[in-house]
Amino acid sequence: MENQSGFPLIALCLAPLLAFGPMVLYAAFAWWFDRFEKEPLWLIGAAFLWGSVPTVLLALCAQIPTFGVLGAVLGKGAGSAMGSILVAPFTEELFKGLFVFLLFLLYRREIDSLYDGFLYGSLVGFGFAATENVLYFLSAASAGGLSGMFGNFIARAIVFGLNHAAYTALTGLGFAAARLSRSTLTRLAAPVLGLGGAMAFHALHNTTATLTEATGSLLFCLLWIPFDWLGALLIFAIALYGLTRERRWLQQYLREEVSAGVLPEALYRQCASIFGRIGGRWGALLRGDMATFWRLGRIYALATELAFRKHQRIVLGEARWEPEIQRLREALRREIGMAAEAR
Repeated sequence: MENQSGFPLIALCLAPLLAFGPMVLYAAFAWWFDRFEKEPLWLIGAAFLWGSVPTVLLALCAQIPTFGVLGAVLGKGAGSAMGSILVAPFTEELFKGLFVFLLFLLYRREIDSLYDGFLYGSLVGFGFAATENVLYFLSAASAGGLSGMFGNFIARAIVFGLNHAAYTALTGLGFAAARLSRSTLTRLAAPVLGLGGAMAFHALHNTTATLTEATGSLLFCLLWIPFDWLGALLIFAIALYGLTRERRWLQQYLREEVSAGVLPEALYRQCASIFGRIGGRWGALLRGDMATFWRLGRIYALATELAFRKHQRIVLGEARWEPEIQRLREALRREIGMAAEAR
């Protein structure tokens, strides 16, 4: 069905589904991949929501008058191009990064590794991309019907679907590096470098898109696609390195709990291994033993938080975690005892 202007009304229903569906799946995978310490679901949702609503509104408020000034000074075409290359990356990454900055100030205890910074930054990016894609898909449908919208979907949700997440993940990695370092220079420089990198990669991508549109040649786009994907893979590799560091922390700090008689050797091996955790919980689930499934989840969570707090106390010099370490140790001992009694 179409309205009188030829706009396909079904696009109003399809656009949000095509825009949010892939981004929610990407975000869910990024959250699922964090196997050692799950971040609070309310913060996960807040990160995605911040990207999808406040960031879009703030960016539009900054961009609309700026684009207008550039258009008046440089002409409509040149002003739009300069706005896309310079203004959009600056404003969008600034407002997306604001969530990571607030998280760093108010909930820095939730940033325990580089992967946490990557996760929160990418979630904001996925939320922003979802809302932005709704607008682009509707515009494409208005110009070219459903075929135009689906073509735009392939480009923005599949080919370049990870871009906004990758940009803001750099900001998240910068703040995570600052959180995990005792160096004053690193704490000051890492967030600036992360945000600057996000803006630079965003600007380079927009430059390519602008040149493609201006020249009508796909050459610039085809040359840029491998660069976009390699950049996203590099950022993901840094995040994986963060997970590797987490595993080393678990092996080091939980080994001490085995020696102290808090953690049995078998549970230690499970806690320090992604596959051990998956095997332990899913084995219980497949047996229909839901009590063990949930109890193992609590044991893994307590053991992980205990290891991270010990790392922060020893390596980062945060002595304030000592009472929390004792509380976690006793809670872990109690949970393991209850699990033994239930057998």
